[in-house]
Amino acid sequence: MKIFCISIYNENYSFFKKNGLVSVGLGNNNFDECWINDKFEKDISIKNKNFGEYTFHYKLWKNLLNEYKDEKWIGFCTYRRFWVNKNFPTPKNKEELSYSILKEAPTEWDEYDCILAEPIVLGKQKFMKLFKNNFTYIFKKPSLLINRCTIKDHFYLSHGSYFLDEAIKLLDEDEQNKFLNFLNGHEFNPHNLFICKNITLLKLYYTKIFTWLFKCEELFKKFNLDTYGKKRIYGFLAERYLPFWFKENSKTLNWPYTYFDTNKDKND
Repeated sequence: MKIFCISIYNENYSFFKKNGLVSVGLGNNNFDECWINDKFEKDISIKNKNFGEYTFHYKLWKNLLNEYKDEKWIGFCTYRRFWVNKNFPTPKNKEELSYSILKEAPTEWDEYDCILAEPIVLGKQKFMKLFKNNFTYIFKKPSLLINRCTIKDHFYLSHGSYFLDEAIKLLDEDEQNKFLNFLNGHEFNPHNLFICKNITLLKLYYTKIFTWLFKCEELFKKFNLDTYGKKRIYGFLAERYLPFWFKENSKTLNWPYTYFDTNKDKND
């Protein structure tokens, strides 16, 4: 199993390595040579502020993936979200985190093609949160004050409706309807965390996601994407599309992860 740990800080390399993770550094910080980055000939690293971790996914797809063709599982975590063993308590420091981090693929995975992060289950949103995030949307859909939030509502509230609505139109017609049905549900697997069983499936996903995101980029290039909720718009779109695509095209299993910001831990 090969897990890439994506970070925006040039810290914690030894911790990641000790726990069997491949360190990936993105963004404007200078990283030591031991880190993998998103740069290569004809890379898209300059787009990192809008694509987030997908500038590394692009490099992996175009430049590195065949190096890992013998790995049974290839996956991704971040410096503050880690795959963990089942039934481990929430870690309070890096030592406890080391014990809980998943280091080998469980036999339970044998019958599955893709591992997804445990889903976020969306419920009724608090009024103050609705008002703070996007109060104009409350007037368009007042039922949110009493009903559960859908995946689509959740995106609208944080990022506006235009980008998602127009992005959906760039998918094949048959896929548009399936994706819309998925977005009307109440839970999704978040944070672009996944572990894929083989590079063939991963290449199929990369072909699909980057074809779609580059079409979106061409359409959205007229907008200023430096504002709150828009800066990483392509990562946010991918976050909703990823669980949909893998559930449509493979056999998936939900798996626990933990939040622990290794860059802020004071016990190391």
